[in-house]
Amino acid sequence: RLTGARTRSWDLARARASLRRARFPAPSRWGIPPAWAWIAATIVLLTGSTVFWRRPPLPRFREYATLPGQRSQLTLLDGTSVLLSVDSRLRLPRDYGVRERAVELEGEAYFVVRHDATRPFVVRTARGTTEDLGTQFDVRAYREEHLQVVVAEGRVVLRPAARTRTASPLTLHPRERGVIDAGGTVTRTRGIPVARYVSWTRGVLWFHEAPLSGVIAQLGRWYDLEIAVSDSALLAEPLTISFGPESADEALTALARVLDARVTRAGRSVQLIPVAPLHSRMED
Repeated sequence: RLTGARTRSWDLARARASLRRARFPAPSRWGIPPAWAWIAATIVLLTGSTVFWRRPPLPRFREYATLPGQRSQLTLLDGTSVLLSVDSRLRLPRDYGVRERAVELEGEAYFVVRHDATRPFVVRTARGTTEDLGTQFDVRAYREEHLQVVVAEGRVVLRPAARTRTASPLTLHPRERGVIDAGGTVTRTRGIPVARYVSWTRGVLWFHEAPLSGVIAQLGRWYDLEIAVSDSALLAEPLTISFGPESADEALTALARVLDARVTRAGRSVQLIPVAPLHSRMED
């Protein structure tokens, strides 16, 4: 009876040993069981991929942007001061100031530049570039408009963009205004009232013989509105008008008074409806 018990115990021990050998194969010469080798390799690959995706390349530019109705004051690393107007974008390369001081602008900004003769300050726009020669100046470069540069102090060099270069660079002095149109033509106006052209920096909008289309476009950016005129013939009409630090409704009322029009407004949408069509007023 004891012998039988010992035999059964021995058989059970042999069976367990066989089961262990079947479940856990002998280690390979690398010390990792083959059944786990592909899992380890997969984990290494996945881990490597995770590390790669967690380290995307840094963007080449820093961008500062304002929304309609918003302005922003910036001070660049070299001490240059920038007042960014409504609905505008300013882009700086990450290595700004290392070899050159160049920025890209869409919209409008007023610059007070920390002069450095070895690294001139340059503003690039779609229609041309403005290079500082020790200056305070305003650049207006909204996408649908001509490029306009107004010099308050010092000098700037105004150059048309390469793809539209049909004129020589123009050096602008204080109280001068330079314009580059869609064809790349450069024009200069001397003796301008600089304070009025840059009055937006003080919260005042000033327009001198500007087409109505340009006036309502800027008012739309300033107050974050979509402004339309029911009589499209009015859009080309020149207008001289100013708007102080006032509410949108006050500005619209003042504009309607000048146009002899009434205003309808639904949220951000504004319609200016002249009391009489333009051709009727011209006949009168």
